Amino acid sequence: MSLEMSVSGSHGTLGPGPPGWRSRLQAWRARQVARPAFRRFVQRLPLSRAFSRAREEELFSIVTGFVRSQILFAALQSGLIDAVAGGPATVRDLAHATGFSEDRLQRLLQAAQSIRLVRLGTDGYVTLADHGAVVQSDEGIRAMIRHHALLYRDLSDPVALFGGTQTDTELRRLWSYAGAGRESSVQPGAAAAYSELMTASQSMLADEILQAYDFRRHKRLLDVGGGEGVFVAAVAERHPVLKLSLFELPPVADRARARFSSRPLGQCPRCYGGSFLDDPLPRGHDCVTLVRVLFDHEDAVVLRLLRNVRAAMDPGQTLVIAEPMAGNQSEGQRLSTGYFGVYVMAMGSGRCRTPEEIVGLAHAAGFSGFEIRPCRSPLMATLVVARP
Repeated sequence: MSLEMSVSGSHGTLGPGPPGWRSRLQAWRARQVARPAFRRFVQRLPLSRAFSRAREEELFSIVTGFVRSQILFAALQSGLIDAVAGGPATVRDLAHATGFSEDRLQRLLQAAQSIRLVRLGTDGYVTLADHGAVVQSDEGIRAMIRHHALLYRDLSDPVALFGGTQTDTELRRLWSYAGAGRESSVQPGAAAAYSELMTASQSMLADEILQAYDFRRHKRLLDVGGGEGVFVAAVAERHPVLKLSLFELPPVADRARARFSSRPLGQCPRCYGGSFLDDPLPRGHDCVTLVRVLFDHEDAVVLRLLRNVRAAMDPGQTLVIAEPMAGNQSEGQRLSTGYFGVYVMAMGSGRCRTPEEIVGLAHAAGFSGFEIRPCRSPLMATLVVARP
């Protein structure tokens, strides 16, 4: 999808006009669905019965979702998933591995089976089910599940979080570097905490980006805010002749150098240390990438960053922005909007934007010739490609 014009943001000063026919129709539909008599009628009709039951199950899944997330956390943190990974195991073996009594473990196993983490065989043995096999083998997902312990605590009073009265959150303390003017003062210890999380979770994202955009057309790539270089390393393996550079906070850039020195890459990417808000970015790269960077920051900071990127680029070069984006066109986009929108709110900085909102900010920073590219999984990322 190409966009050759600026797109305004979603924070206009004028309110909407009268509701359109779609909004009026949806309001009428909601009134019907709210009536118990209507729901009973729909459930009796052969053509709508299956749809009605599916919606009931979906709503029940939402209502009980917090329980499912805790089952997942307990199964991973207790060591249950890793203990089952070795092959069929008995309850006694698993009780010994987890330290749980057999009675309590049976309850966890039944709960884990309900969300397809394990399978309880009729022969008395426990094996991994599909979801459990993925969790057991994917370090990014495992890191994300463990990291959610902080988010769970921040969501203990969701009304206070959404209302803005709860501001001292776990995520805000973890991501204390986020926000205008504080990036350059991040300490090595804090850098290590979030760098390890980003490193574990970026491998899946890197593959999505490389499937959606062909970097072979470029000669020199600069990844801005790229953490310890997971994305740059993935690009190096896919395109070994591409000259690569990374720009990050000095403590993070140091960790990236150490990471690259231990990897058998054809060439070691060059690592620059600095603040992408306060320091000029290195020039001479025909492609600049911003991978999961913008949604950490408010609009004013994003605009400042994009202007700094634009100042380092010449006509004909390319900016690739990749991150989860808001929208309602697919289930993946809706999930992305809900999850990442709440996450950055708890973090205290940034928001999940639509592709059109990002285009509007990039246009204000001096970019043009926009293109929106979907990834295979919209939950992971969408791309906005722009040129100076």
